[in-house]
Amino acid sequence: MNYPALSLLGLLSVLSAASAQEGAVLSPQAIVVNPLPSYEVEVFVDRDASGEVTPSYAVGEAIRIGVRVSEDAYVYLFNVRTDGSVNQILPNNYDPEGQNNFVRADETKYFPPEGAAYEFQAAAPEGLDKVIAVASETQLDTSTLASFGSDPNFASSSLGEEGFADALSVIVTPLPQDDWVSDTALFYVGSAVTAAPQYGTLSITSEPAGARVLVDDVFVGYTPLRYGTTSGDHTVNVELEGYEGFESTVSVLGGETRDVQASLGAVERLGQAGFESNPSGAQVYVDGQLIGTTPTATANLTEGEHQARFVLAGFDDTSVYFTVSTGSVQVVSGELRSQQGTLELTGNVGGAIVFIDGQRVGTIPNGSGRLTFEDLESGSHEITVTAPGFRTYVGEFEVLPDQPTSLSVSQSRR
Repeated sequence: MNYPALSLLGLLSVLSAASAQEGAVLSPQAIVVNPLPSYEVEVFVDRDASGEVTPSYAVGEAIRIGVRVSEDAYVYLFNVRTDGSVNQILPNNYDPEGQNNFVRADETKYFPPEGAAYEFQAAAPEGLDKVIAVASETQLDTSTLASFGSDPNFASSSLGEEGFADALSVIVTPLPQDDWVSDTALFYVGSAVTAAPQYGTLSITSEPAGARVLVDDVFVGYTPLRYGTTSGDHTVNVELEGYEGFESTVSVLGGETRDVQASLGAVERLGQAGFESNPSGAQVYVDGQLIGTTPTATANLTEGEHQARFVLAGFDDTSVYFTVSTGSVQVVSGELRSQQGTLELTGNVGGAIVFIDGQRVGTIPNGSGRLTFEDLESGSHEITVTAPGFRTYVGEFEVLPDQPTSLSVSQSRR
């Protein structure tokens, strides 16, 4: 049987996720695409299984259409003719294969199927035809797109290209965005020269991937993507947060695919931080790099989490974790705890009272005359020992961290 030819246009890109729930997106060719597909559908014609070129079929030549999905889905195939007429290829009422439009993941189905009692033929008028595939995890009501009024086996409509795209958009927009996906294949009826192709394809990639893409200031999706557009010059912008933007003017010829590769350089996002400590004079290391001695001047640091380590002789190292945001200015403080040691004091007068740095700390015992003081801060200290009838002893001693200091005090009678 005669049936209009079909066409291959590469997978069209997805529009922005900037909105919480963006529905279907229309390309310049009035092709409906999903802004955020979570799986893939591929449609192709038998003369180009790769989907990378736009083959030609003479009027009357037979055409087979192939389709595959990466997840289980219900698949709908439409042939949009160069004159705007629409024919529904799948599902159809011709045979069981056409009535069942459920396709398993990674399964490839062909229409007409092997051994079918019908075939599809390229039919006039000459020009660029499309085969549009829509895959959905739930069944769709396509009665507004095509009806079986004129042919009980294959539904059709005269909505025209834009009318078909608008109607399809209404059907898929309410669906969750991870529920449906689309693809398009293009082919010529007649020669490509005669057809005078109006559309080409941009194949846009970036390093790293996942960048926003704008074509002529219109957001069309995320890299990597294939975007069908009109022939001529187009401005491509690729944007990714934290990276320098990419811009290029690309000339697209009808029927060709132009590659656009964007290498995105990271942009340093900086804030400022100064450092102080108690006591001051400590060296400050941020993420292992020496910044200076407290109090420091402000330093430029990248956005994110950092660790500051304060180091001062005679004090335990102190680490402080802090967060830098772009454009922020802050002061990070470190409280240093003095390292400690032990004083072993020996006196010759039992009952003498001992003062360290002006604070009464104990009494020298009778007999041994030995007294131990632990957990003293490292550094210099003053000691005073008094006893009735004996001369007062005043002196200094040095406490070293983590080791004992010995001091012998001898008091004479007055």
